[in-house]
Amino acid sequence: MEFTIQHFIALAPLLITSLTIVVVMLAIAWRRNHSQTFLLSCAGLNLALLSIIPALKVAPLAVTPLMMVDDFALLYIALILVATLACVTLAHAYLGEGGTGYPGNKEELYLLILLAAAGGIVLVSAQHLAGLFIGLELLSIPTYGLVAYAFFNKRSLEAGIKYMVLSAAGSAFLLFGMALLYAEAGSLSFTGIGHALATTIIAAPLVQLR
Repeated sequence: MEFTIQHFIALAPLLITSLTIVVVMLAIAWRRNHSQTFLLSCAGLNLALLSIIPALKVAPLAVTPLMMVDDFALLYIALILVATLACVTLAHAYLGEGGTGYPGNKEELYLLILLAAAGGIVLVSAQHLAGLFIGLELLSIPTYGLVAYAFFNKRSLEAGIKYMVLSAAGSAFLLFGMALLYAEAGSLSFTGIGHALATTIIAAPLVQLR
């Protein structure tokens, strides 16, 4: 598949969010500065939000066999970015400035939030079960760290471990269900699965089990 400028415009929210993750990561490695990390995160999220406007002009567009950028995907991408901006702003107030507030390293929290936002963007743009699973894992894995980020609180660590075990079990069942759908439909794309099931008058036992 040959990429054109339209594909990059459609992918702009995800690309800018990913670039923001890299910039924030390098900034943390270079010098720890809570305010700087917060400003970089907000700037990247605002740019990603603004990039939805040109993306609307090229949608709907199948970027890859795994992702489809259409109006509904861009709507939910906008909601994800707005929610992420709100979370980053509230996190900045919670973590505090200087020696006050949160007692540990503060900058990695923004990195985890941005990673989860990138996973959400992939998830809402998925048109294939493989893309759905990749987006879901990219969304959920940083959430383990977010849940357990208050390391000084035993309940926070306990919640992080429990969520990790529960999520691992859920992912295993999800993959099993995807395997059953593939066995029946012979395709992992949403369109292929829909066409295969539409030709069957009575749902197959494997689909009912799923």
